Order: sequence, then C-alpha cells, then structure tokens
Amino acid sequence: MKYFLLILTIFIINCEEVNAGGVVNLDSLVIEALLNNPEINASKNRYLATTKRPSQEGALPNPIIGGRIKNVSFDEITLGDDPRSDVQVFFIQEIPFPGKLSTKEKVAVENAESQKWLADAISKRIIADLKTAFFDWFFINKSIEITTKNKELLSKFAKVAEVKYEVGIGLQQDVLKAQVEVSRFIERLQLLNEKNQSIEYKIKKLLNRPLDSTLGKPEKVIKAEFVLNIDDISKITQEQAPLIHSSSEIVDSREESLNLAKKQYLPDFIIGGTYFNRSGGSGNFDDIWQLSLGLRVPLYFWKKERFGVEEANLNLLEAKENYDAVEDNLLFQVKDNFITAQTAEKLMELYRGGIIPQSSLSLESAISGYQVGDVDFLTLLNNLITLFNFELEYYDQLTVYQKALVKIEELSGMEIISKATLTSDESEEINHTIGEDLNE
Repeated sequence: MKYFLLILTIFIINCEEVNAGGVVNLDSLVIEALLNNPEINASKNRYLATTKRPSQEGALPNPIIGGRIKNVSFDEITLGDDPRSDVQVFFIQEIPFPGKLSTKEKVAVENAESQKWLADAISKRIIADLKTAFFDWFFINKSIEITTKNKELLSKFAKVAEVKYEVGIGLQQDVLKAQVEVSRFIERLQLLNEKNQSIEYKIKKLLNRPLDSTLGKPEKVIKAEFVLNIDDISKITQEQAPLIHSSSEIVDSREESLNLAKKQYLPDFIIGGTYFNRSGGSGNFDDIWQLSLGLRVPLYFWKKERFGVEEANLNLLEAKENYDAVEDNLLFQVKDNFITAQTAEKLMELYRGGIIPQSSLSLESAISGYQVGDVDFLTLLNNLITLFNFELEYYDQLTVYQKALVKIEELSGMEIISKATLTSDESEEINHTIGEDLNE
C-alpha cells in the first residue's frame, strides 16, 4: 500500500509539472483532490477513528485493584500480634448482564459504517465540486476563445467600414458602431479573464494547491454519454447513494441502542476477591481469602431506565424519518438534474445541428452582401453578434449538461463522468472559422 501511494504521489507530481504549463486533464485533478483535499482527508480520519470504537465498547469495564492495611492500635503496628490486623489485596470486576457488551459493540459498528458512508459522500461532494468548477473553467476559457475570435473578425469589419467611409461609399456611423462593438468585446474579455482567475482559485483550493501556483489550461470537453432512464437512475440511487447508506446505518444503530436501553433493566454483576495476609510480628496467624458477588440493581428504573428506553425509541423514530427525508430529497434532486440534462442535451443538438450552421451561413451571406453593397453594416453586425451568442449558448448548455450529470453522479453514487475531458472533433464543428479571407 505504501508503494502504491508513493507511485501515485509521483504520478501526481508529474501531472502537476505537465499541467503547470500545458493542458489539464480532469482525471489527474480528481486523483490529486482525493489525495490532498483536507476535507476528504479529515472525513477519512474521522471514519478511521470510529473503527477503533467497537473493540472498546465490547470490552469489560476496567477492574479495580487495590490494597489496604488494618491495624488495631495507633501506638504500634499490630500486624502478626493481633488476629484482627492484616494486609489486604483486593480485586473487583463489574460484569454487565450477558448481551449488553455485544449490543454496545454493534451500536459502535453501525456508527462506524455510517461514518464510512458519510466520508464517501463527502469525498463525492468534493469531487463533484471539482468537476463542476472544471466545466465552468472550460466554459470560461472557451468563451474567451470565441470572444477573441469574434473581436478579431469584428476588427476586420471595422477596417473595411473605415475604407468604405474614406472612399465615400460608407457611413461614419458604421465605423463608430464597429469601434463601439470592438470595445464591448474587449470589456467582455476583461470580465472573462477576471472570472477565469476566480474559478482557477477555486480549483486550486479544492486541490489544496498554493493560490499563486500555475494551473494551465483545461482540456477540451466532450458530451458525456448517458443512456439510463429516470427509473434506472432512481433505483441505482436507492441502492448506491452514500447518504442513503449512511442514514440506513444510523437507523440500524438506533435500533441497537433501543435494544441496549431495554437491557438496562437487567442487573449487572460485581465480583470481588480479597486476600488477607496476617503474618508478621511474634504471632503466626493463618492467611484468609474472601470472594464476593454483588448486583448493580436498576432500583430507580421509573426515573432512569424507563426514560432511557423512551429516549432511544424517539431517537429511532427520528432516524427513520430522516432516512425517508434523505431518500426523498435525493430522488427529487436526481430527477431534477436528469430533466436539466435532458433539456440541455436537446438544446445542444438544436444549436449544433441547426441554429449555428444556419447562423454561420447567414453571416457568410451577409459578408458577401456587404462587400458588394447589397447589405448594410448593421445587418452584418447583427449576424455576427447572433452567431457569437449562439456559439456561447452551445457551450453554456454543454456545461449545464455536464454539471447536471456530475450532480447525479454525486447523489446516486454511480460513475458517469470519468474521462470527460478528451480532445474531440465535436468542438471543432462548433468553432467555425468565418471571414479568414475577408476581401479588402
């Protein structure tokens, strides 16, 4: 295990060196977060601490071992001279009624199991936060790329408008309008760069990296495949969701606690043994030994044990209600995110298969028409802005889709997005290169 962690750490270091100046892969970030995130490590240690509890709960109470001396005079030591004097060594052990210790141990085991699932839920939440931040980071970088491309294209349009104005076939307001739109694109880029820095800080925080470290650039994202229907997802959620498992273990723990509370009506045993040494002095007295058996009796059960049972029963009812609430809430969130993913997927297909290609053709037609004077500059500009907005909207919906699947992944406990950041030609279909050979 130590060698595995060493190799994994070396792998992470190498990934960090590669990512520092290049493309960042989501899978490497996930591994790094699993190793370095403080909240994940804290939850693991919390779980490991609870695994040490069952053995303690199942052990007998510590015995009492002691000694005493009995002397019949304040003036002299009478040990060995008086039969009433002796040195005693005693041992007292409390033994709970059979079944109490095993029940206590079961309660601790169930609590440890609950903590294990809770640690898993925390780990999945942190990884989901990381994946969500990664997809936001990708969208911001893609927005910067698209905005920069359109700003450069608009700058070419502005130069054409200036040339037309200088030769007397263009309008000054076209030139001014183009300059204003270029300035707006510059403003967008500044805001996007600010958002990019903020999201990078969030990713570094989740990875427990220094905030001033270099992160690199996110790898291209392709749409994750997801073919399950809502009934399948709901069933998997009920079977695998860490929070549901944790709540179930708590119910089991409370049931054992109720059993333990009922057993408190039964007495505990106290056994003892004492050895009396009476030798010493001029006498020759025989040593004595003594055994004792006592009971710890729940004499005031109507004020103590009875309320303990009622308390344990109410705690059990609370755990069962909480289990139902957790299950209902998770199923609702899973279905809500499933609908979000479905809607985003349909919009992506609409943008990629129809709206963006049509808008691209419309812009190309407007470019040709503007060059020969059949289309005014405002129409050309509107076509450019329209295509720009649709391109951004496509990637926005891709991000919404991926983030919805990440949430389903977190809540249900299933694995959906493992290698969702691979280079794909799909994104190239969206990044139309328009106006590369704009005629002067």
